[in-house]
Amino acid sequence: MSKRGNGKARPALPKAHDNVEIRNTYKDYFLQYASYVITDRAIPDVEDGLKPVQRRILHSLWENEDGRYNKVANIVGHAMKYHPHGDASIYAAMVGLGQKELLIDTQGNWGDPVTGDSPAAARYIEARLTKFAKDVVFHPDLTTYKKIVRRPE
Repeated sequence: MSKRGNGKARPALPKAHDNVEIRNTYKDYFLQYASYVITDRAIPDVEDGLKPVQRRILHSLWENEDGRYNKVANIVGHAMKYHPHGDASIYAAMVGLGQKELLIDTQGNWGDPVTGDSPAAARYIEARLTKFAKDVVFHPDLTTYKKIVRRPE
């Protein structure tokens, strides 16, 4: 420590190599996070071809399954219990699944990826699981559920 004219000690200035270590640490953390995002959230799983958000949407549709069409806004709200990344990402993923017309039976204006037409707002369109999804995706002999035990808060 160096002394000022008034006799009080002041801390020494950091050296340039101190900043380099912090910069490298943050760079490593960012690369680890980016790798996680790409491998665990953005790339579909090899077992079922679904991303986590798509799996959570289908699970929400399954939990709300009563044979009727449900408003997409309600399904998105329900899926937010499982997917903590906001309603816009859930809605976009649900529209993508619905436009394929394989797992989600749609009603209303879901847009058209070929022409670039955008879908109607979530409060105007409806969805339910297709017969294929109910018979195959949620068949107890084909789909294995993991039981998660939550501790009471």
